[in-house]
Amino acid sequence: MRTVRIPIAAIVGGGICVSASDGQRVYQIVQQAVADGDRVVLSFSGITRMTTAFLNAAVGQLYGEFSEEEIRQRLAPPVDFEAWHLSRLKLVVDRAKEFFKNSDRVTSVFEDHAGGNDADDI
Repeated sequence: MRTVRIPIAAIVGGGICVSASDGQRVYQIVQQAVADGDRVVLSFSGITRMTTAFLNAAVGQLYGEFSEEEIRQRLAPPVDFEAWHLSRLKLVVDRAKEFFKNSDRVTSVFEDHAGGNDADDI
């Protein structure tokens, strides 16, 4: 198994990681490495701002494609991080696990509360 280090700041072009589109660019690289059977090490070096929206796109959606066990085997602990990087990453991972475990239920609840079928009531 080959280890692939992914420098997030280099992919997004700086230390500000706030957009889901930048997260999607990171995801594409991570997803391909995991699919190829590589072990991924995310480097948070130089990251000065980071949102959960970015992390949801970059990492969270992996849980919709791969099993939790496969992700555990393929994603190594991150490097070059600060405590706040890890706390946000943990939050996103915990939410992603919960969402993808019950995605049909979560989607149904969201649609019910978002008024998805309320047009008939007008």
